[in-house]
Formats: sequence, C-alpha cells, structure tokens
Amino acid sequence: MKIVFLCSTNGSVLNELLKHSLVRELTDAVLCDRTCGSLQVSEDYHVKSILLQSSSGKEFSKKIENLYSEDNVVFISFYTKLLSKEFLSKHKGRVFNCHPTLLPSFKGLHGEEKNLESNYLFMGCTLHEVDEFIDNGKPVIQAAMPIDINLNKMQNRHKIFLAQVYSTLQFIYWIKTQKIIFNDIGWELINIQRSVDIFNPNLDKNFFKKF
Repeated sequence: MKIVFLCSTNGSVLNELLKHSLVRELTDAVLCDRTCGSLQVSEDYHVKSILLQSSSGKEFSKKIENLYSEDNVVFISFYTKLLSKEFLSKHKGRVFNCHPTLLPSFKGLHGEEKNLESNYLFMGCTLHEVDEFIDNGKPVIQAAMPIDINLNKMQNRHKIFLAQVYSTLQFIYWIKTQKIIFNDIGWELINIQRSVDIFNPNLDKNFFKKF
C-alpha cells in the first residue's frame, strides 16, 4: 500500500511523521490544495509534493481522483474541507484523519481549543475513517488523557499534538506490517493489543524503537 497525504495546513504533524524512514518509504506524495507549510515540509524531506490549486473540496477531490484511481492507496488527510462523496465512495475505507479531540465530542475546526476551554476533564485525539460528514467516521485509534490542570493551555495542546503524531505513526506501522487490512467493504484490524491504556487499541510494544 502507498500512502498519500492530503494537506492544507502548516504541516506540523506531517513534519514529525516524515522524520521516520518508514513513513518516507511508504509515502507516494503530499498533495496540497493551496500554498501551505506542508509543501515546504515535503520538500525538506525530499518527498514528492504536488500543488492541486483548488477552491473547494469537490474540486480538490476530482483532481486527486485524476492522479489516483487504484485501490492500493491509503489517504491520510490534514485537509480542512469536506472531500466529495464520490471520491470517498471510490476509496471507501481508505481515507483517514487524526482529529485532535475524543470524537464525537468537539467536531470540526479548532476542536481542541473548544475542548480545553470547556468543563471536560479529558482530552485526546481520534484517528478515524473519513466519511461524507464532519469528523464522523469509524475510529481506528483513540488516545484519552486527563487535562492537566498544572499545565497551561499551550502545554496541554502539545500533549494532544504528540498523541496525534503517535497515533498516526502507529497506524502507518500497521499498514506496513499488515495489521490493518483493506478490502472491498472497508478495513479491519488484526492481531493487535487491546488493554486499558492511554491508547486504545494499544501502541505496539517498543513502538518507538521500530523506526
């Protein structure tokens, strides 16, 4: 499976991901709908990047489809608009996003800020399948942790950021090791750990030594 990143953001998570050789080896391209930090990040790591200038999610989706119509591609989205229903239908179970809250709470843009400004006692992230609705698809990994009242908002936000990075790295490792398999109706996790921990399902043991 090849990985294609869909981007319209500054590329902070992408930057952490591309530090790992495994991610660079599996990445076919970084696609952006506008000039943004993700383009520079991909250039810094000598990963192919393509600017598909688009004014809407529908237009961006069509341009992606013109480049990738095969089934051996997994899309990881850092894209802030809705992809078209037609695109998602053609690539059902192969488009994913890592949202910086515990879905279904605080969907949409700036969800982590709304979370940290609320009366919620927990924060985290959700790596989930993308469907036609906002932050609505089936979760693959969730990371839940208490909001640390001894830290300021920026410090707690950084913990969420790290959870996003770790979750996405684990997801990519599962693609490499075929612990997530893809078929005509979607995806399935096999032979993974499930126990009570910050991450559910758990990250692999010695996870960080594997890259």
